[in-house]
Amino acid sequence: MKAVDLFCGCGGLSLGARLAGLELATSVDIDETLSSLYKVNFPDAQLLNGDLLEVEPKTLVDLPRDDRLTAIVGGPPCQGFSVMGRRNASDPRNALLRRFFEVVAELRPRFFLMENVPGLNDAQNRPFLDTALDAIPSCYRVLSPIILDAANFGAATSRPRLIVVGYDTAELNSLTLEDFYAAQVSERPTVKQAIQDLPGTSKKREWLQYRKKIVPSLYAAHLRKLPSSGLGSGFAIEKLRNGYLNGFQETKHTEEVITRFKSLPQGQRDPISKYPKLSWNKHAYVLRAGTGSDKGSFQAARPIHPQQPRVITVREAARIQGFPDWFQFHQTKWHSHRMIGNSVSPIFAKAILEVILSKMGTGSLLEAAE
Repeated sequence: MKAVDLFCGCGGLSLGARLAGLELATSVDIDETLSSLYKVNFPDAQLLNGDLLEVEPKTLVDLPRDDRLTAIVGGPPCQGFSVMGRRNASDPRNALLRRFFEVVAELRPRFFLMENVPGLNDAQNRPFLDTALDAIPSCYRVLSPIILDAANFGAATSRPRLIVVGYDTAELNSLTLEDFYAAQVSERPTVKQAIQDLPGTSKKREWLQYRKKIVPSLYAAHLRKLPSSGLGSGFAIEKLRNGYLNGFQETKHTEEVITRFKSLPQGQRDPISKYPKLSWNKHAYVLRAGTGSDKGSFQAARPIHPQQPRVITVREAARIQGFPDWFQFHQTKWHSHRMIGNSVSPIFAKAILEVILSKMGTGSLLEAAE
């Protein structure tokens, strides 16, 4: 059950695929910074750093003659379609949307999953998607684009995403949009459930222990588990086994800022920094990524902790997004938050892929992946 992840970034969609029972054949990303820890977190995976427009699809996977690639997943760059960006129709990265489907047409997986920003479905952007979908062979049934929120699938953050799924009708049983709606959770996880058991901040890149007097929620307990074979670095796993984890570098604030953050009610936005303050008993706002050095190195607004007068740490952001505690990020906060903000929630990805895989008669495989 092999999959290829195009535009893998730090590996949120990759992790969801692994947890759903798929094996990663090859993962591709042009941004060497965002994917710099990929081999640490997925030591058995093959990572290709390069421009997908210049990659020959047949070189991405080597399967026996009688075997077939199970899935192609990926989230092409979305800046040209995002309502948070400048919606640049001539952004050269827009060509990568069609390239995703061209690779699908070349490799002919059993199914594909493409995720992107909801803005891609807007009237001014939908022609880009429709033109890209023209590359799909007729043997595939392509479901209508659907917008799903990660919070409705068990993540502690609201993150609406456009999902496009297509499958070879000879390989999967009938799949409908209702199957995805039926997989939604009845109760959204809260920020408190996600991060209350985590320690505060550290002045350096230190490894800290969990808060001892806090009983972890089911959400937190799930993310505190050790990974299955083939995932994670030995060093991080050993640290976690002894109750230590990292990602707590502090962000220094002036006394004026601290005073403002203290007086700001939960759920409100700071009038000067525009940073939103999280609420303990609600899910988090969308975690933004900011930009890389090629686009001005702009830092996205980071949410304010519900109780402490500071912005959230890397590990708190990772928890909210649904990354497990063994997962490692860049040594700098800026790139770590870019990694998380650009990623697909692994919890969301796993849930969506399990819906698709359930149509392949792989129930025993899904149970084994739990």
